[in-house]
Amino acid sequence: MTVWGMHPFDGDDTIDFSYEIKRSGLTALARACKDARYSDSREEQHAEGFAAAFVVASILSKDSEAVNANTLALKPPKELVEAAGAVVRVIREYASDYLARWLVFGEEVHGQYLEQLDAIGKTLGVDPTDKTMPGDLLEGNAPVEQEMQPNTWENQRWANLQLLATRDKMKDDTEIERDVDHTFACPSEKVAVEVIKSLGENYSIEGPTYLPAEDGQAECWVVVATKSYAPDFENTWGYTLRMFDVAFETGAAYDGWGALVIKGKKSWFGR
Repeated sequence: MTVWGMHPFDGDDTIDFSYEIKRSGLTALARACKDARYSDSREEQHAEGFAAAFVVASILSKDSEAVNANTLALKPPKELVEAAGAVVRVIREYASDYLARWLVFGEEVHGQYLEQLDAIGKTLGVDPTDKTMPGDLLEGNAPVEQEMQPNTWENQRWANLQLLATRDKMKDDTEIERDVDHTFACPSEKVAVEVIKSLGENYSIEGPTYLPAEDGQAECWVVVATKSYAPDFENTWGYTLRMFDVAFETGAAYDGWGALVIKGKKSWFGR
């Protein structure tokens, strides 16, 4: 998991979950709260459970800065609030590997994260001194890890890592700015137009280009959005996340990015 901030959604494990919440609301929150409460729950399940507890607590406290208006309008039932509280207790007692992720940023950051966990618990009615209670830890085993699905952030994350590794082997100088193309496959011309509108005026647009159905594939309209920047690790993550937001909002599928490989010039002393 890549972590870049203190917010529960500032990590790769919870990006797809954030889209799941937008799609299915309370059902997504309940699912994550359940998956995080087994003795063998994995780190990514604890991450989603923590994020779900955060969302439920934000709804209860009417924190409009923490979640968007649509999420804030959800009305979690008593059972979900109790499940979110159970997640806090289970994570504190059984998720040492997950909580240890923040130790790489130092003891102070780790302590701040634990304080955040306690603050969420307090909103949910959980005392920081509480141990797990009967029913908190679910019987059986956590759901098995699912295969990566196309057009998900998890899948794109690995594609990004592989692509950046390949470009590194080709001696690509990722600090040099060049045109980077981002491709969308759209099920209709209407969706393609919405993609273009959502991208705004900051991209050079090619399309929509119609591709007829063939070889068992459905027809689609392709949009290619081009922007000039240095395709380093940070920019790659930032821009692909932006493209995922556009794809989710419009109903398109993000099909990845590409750019010319540019080898940096050697200095005179390096000849």
